[in-house]
Amino acid sequence: MFFKSKAKAAKAAAPLVLNVAPAPGFFAGTEVATRYAWTKVEDLKVGDTVLTAQNGEQDIVRIETGELNVSAHAAAAGQWPLLVPEGALGNEKAMMVSPGMRVVIEDDAAEALFGQSCVAVQAEALIGYNGIARARVSGPMAHVTLVFADPQCVVAGGGLFFDLPDARGVSNFLPLDERQSRQLVSRMSNAERKQRGPTPKAAWI
Repeated sequence: MFFKSKAKAAKAAAPLVLNVAPAPGFFAGTEVATRYAWTKVEDLKVGDTVLTAQNGEQDIVRIETGELNVSAHAAAAGQWPLLVPEGALGNEKAMMVSPGMRVVIEDDAAEALFGQSCVAVQAEALIGYNGIARARVSGPMAHVTLVFADPQCVVAGGGLFFDLPDARGVSNFLPLDERQSRQLVSRMSNAERKQRGPTPKAAWI
């Protein structure tokens, strides 16, 4: 029987690097609505104002940053970002989404199953729906978590709505667990998505 040396084994394992961001958040390059423009999340600072879908302008009280670095062949697939193709959830352009982010979904099936038309689904549960899949990336991706005093629904450039819990973990919409999320996805209509609540009102939008 042939055994590889420890040195060779260590060298082979070195490329499998995964740095997990501190909490579900947006990848750098994602734009969110601010008072006068779509602004990249990495350019935001504590105290900046973000337009939310339901509560107007809200100040950021904390920002957490991290770096996701999936390299080589078999790093933990559960942390790979998700690629949401254009139109998959009514979004106007393709987006990279963290698997732990909660996407706000409005669908008749949610009303039938849970008594609420809008619910928050963990993005990972959407894999396979309308082409949503894990995206392999070759380099590090900066990761930004926005925290508000209260739970908020933030609209990202492209038209996806995200449920951001407050510092205590309280959500704005009913947060579905994994089983509930998959149950919903299996019954979601492929028809054109409805608008998910009031869009932030600003002259430039």
